[in-house]
Amino acid sequence: MAINKMFKEMFNEQKRKKELEHQKEVLKKALEEQGSMINEYDRAMELLKMKEYKKAIPILTKCADNNNTGAQYELGRLLKDGIGIEVDKVKAKKYLISSYKNGYKKAGALLREMNHKDNEVCKKIVDIEYEKINSNLGYTIDMPKNWIKLESKNKECFDTIAIDKLDGDVLFNIKMQVFLIEIPNNMSYSVNLDRIANNMGCIESVSFNNGHCEGKLICGEGLDGTCNYIFISKGSKGVYDLRVIVDKYLDPVYEEVIDHIIYSFDIEDKIDE
Repeated sequence: MAINKMFKEMFNEQKRKKELEHQKEVLKKALEEQGSMINEYDRAMELLKMKEYKKAIPILTKCADNNNTGAQYELGRLLKDGIGIEVDKVKAKKYLISSYKNGYKKAGALLREMNHKDNEVCKKIVDIEYEKINSNLGYTIDMPKNWIKLESKNKECFDTIAIDKLDGDVLFNIKMQVFLIEIPNNMSYSVNLDRIANNMGCIESVSFNNGHCEGKLICGEGLDGTCNYIFISKGSKGVYDLRVIVDKYLDPVYEEVIDHIIYSFDIEDKIDE
């Protein structure tokens, strides 16, 4: 059964509260660093609530040009939809990219939406070539040959990181990576995967066997416009966390790719639940 279809009905309007709280902290920190911009930004937001766009936009522009992430997001949103200002997708994308780079994830969702509308016909990927990777972390996995391989900052924990690049300098169509949570002294058998899954936030999980490993398959929706498919399983070295992160507008297109990667994952020294 396709993994994407397995979770499709679980999303609905599910919100990731932990991510929302994180975004509030990102915005709060950015505002605190900007001193006098705080009052002006607050004033602009009040004007937006009252739909006083002609008064709000100049203030937002000033704040955005001073690297206020919230203002960059709001200004990009207004320019994208032509709310109180003429539509300018080039400027909208510029502000949204700056906001996203500065840590405001919701900007990523608008960027992905814009890309989807600009490229309504998504070409289905067929006949992708894969190469089997034998990781030093104790697992094997198939990686698409034509994806961009990224170097891990910590090779003791992360491996097989690759992305399918999207036009632009911050977004991707799909990304894969594996993370090892090392458990010392061969104590992995005592780890409860249900507890791990339950502690990963407001996301859905099911028991899953990919033909090689037993574990939990977890699915969630990110604020940046992505769907996250996570497979956790146990080996003698610890708990393995395989993630395939997909642009939510493309998940049906990449369904076969998601399946192939997750079903190819195998731990050399497994510990069953």
